[in-house]
Amino acid sequence: MRKIKRLLFLFICIAVVIVAYEMIRYPIENNAASVQQHLRNWEHKESIDGSARITLQDFKRVDHSNTYIALFSIPGDKEGMAVLKQGWNKRLRIEVSTKMSNLVDYDDVHTNKGTYALFTGTNRSKQIERVKAALVHDTYTIDAAVPKSDYFVLYEKIPSHIKHPFPATTTLLDKAGDDITVKEFMDQELRE
Repeated sequence: MRKIKRLLFLFICIAVVIVAYEMIRYPIENNAASVQQHLRNWEHKESIDGSARITLQDFKRVDHSNTYIALFSIPGDKEGMAVLKQGWNKRLRIEVSTKMSNLVDYDDVHTNKGTYALFTGTNRSKQIERVKAALVHDTYTIDAAVPKSDYFVLYEKIPSHIKHPFPATTTLLDKAGDDITVKEFMDQELRE
């Protein structure tokens, strides 16, 4: 009887340690306000003036996977993007964050449901209707409709036979299907 009590106590202690470890590894509640606060703390480490006044612009789950994308803006700076992963406790952790270098950035993101093409960007002029990405190392093109909002996060599952989903040549298209990549880039530079 005494051995059973010790084993039960040991199992309970192990369970408590595992749960505590997961709560530490995945500290972010799965809501926009909590994500924004943690991104502020995360970006605060790298900010020059000691503050990160970020605003969360878009927050999406990639399909029904364990991966979320957060698009944020920093006043007086460019936009940024963060990839978050969900633990078994339904909480999130920031895997990586980066500042965006273009009007629309393309990347690939690996989830528990496969690899996805990811577009993050701004469409303040509302002129961008579609965005296309032609993979450099494979003959595959992704074509996605852009919403009429200032910021957007788009994703599309990449077929499993595609071995190199990155890099890609990105093209911005208007309503007529014309390439407006250079025009939009120049307009953005003038706005800044």
